[in-house]
Amino acid sequence: MAEYFQEQGVPLDPAAHDVGATLVRRVEADTRRGHRRSSLTILGIRVALVVGFALLWELLSGPVLDPFFFSRPSRIIQEVGEWVASGELFFHLQFTLTAMIAGYILGVVLGLSFAIVFGLVYFLYRVTEPVVLIIYSIPSVAIGPLLIIWFGIHMLPKIILAAFFVFFVVFMNTVTGIRNVNTALIDIALVMGASRREIITKIVLPGAYPYIVAALRITLPSALIGAVVGEFISSNRGIAYLIMESSLRFNTAGTFGALIVLGIVVVLLNAVLTPLESRLLRHLPKVEVVQ
Repeated sequence: MAEYFQEQGVPLDPAAHDVGATLVRRVEADTRRGHRRSSLTILGIRVALVVGFALLWELLSGPVLDPFFFSRPSRIIQEVGEWVASGELFFHLQFTLTAMIAGYILGVVLGLSFAIVFGLVYFLYRVTEPVVLIIYSIPSVAIGPLLIIWFGIHMLPKIILAAFFVFFVVFMNTVTGIRNVNTALIDIALVMGASRREIITKIVLPGAYPYIVAALRITLPSALIGAVVGEFISSNRGIAYLIMESSLRFNTAGTFGALIVLGIVVVLLNAVLTPLESRLLRHLPKVEVVQ
């Protein structure tokens, strides 16, 4: 505000300027405190709901719920604690996370690379769009056995399956972002003599940036799903292997425990990525992503 008045040639009282700046800082601090209080309130409610559900489950297990089929939270915690103490949980978790991270990186790199080419050469995208949609509509579970036949039961098919989950979401959203760039800006840049490289780096990619960042956030949990699906199809290690092994031994507590571990991993990923996305897109409009 002070800068505006200075540009208009309006003299400012230094004392008044200091008071105004102090008020602005105080309002910003109050806003931040309000956001923190709101976040803490929401977190407290979530924790209370989880604890309440666990207590209710514990109380109903036995009198109402058959422990053989539903187990109980105390038994699940004991089972997971034994896995942690023996190192079994971290042994299996490292393979799942490795497949997830490698598949995520592969899917993002390929998705962005193809999307930039197809988004800029729209005729090419229109020609291949039916093929892309057909491949995208194929259930990943149906592709898994074929990958196992081609690459065996080791890590590679899990990585490829995780990348499959990531690739199309990144590809579709990046193409959408590129196609939604304001063409008037491109026309103005061409009139001013901008090169094709400058148009891509200065207008097209920044215009698609919100779509890309949003797609990168939502696909990391998808990569975990792809890795777990691959382990379910054929694997002798990983969190999905723990689930299958526990279910085959009718160990309900172990099955629930492995599922809860996966849920905790997803919650942690979301807790890290959501604030990061908000920071990266702080001054940009929200976009609807394609999933």
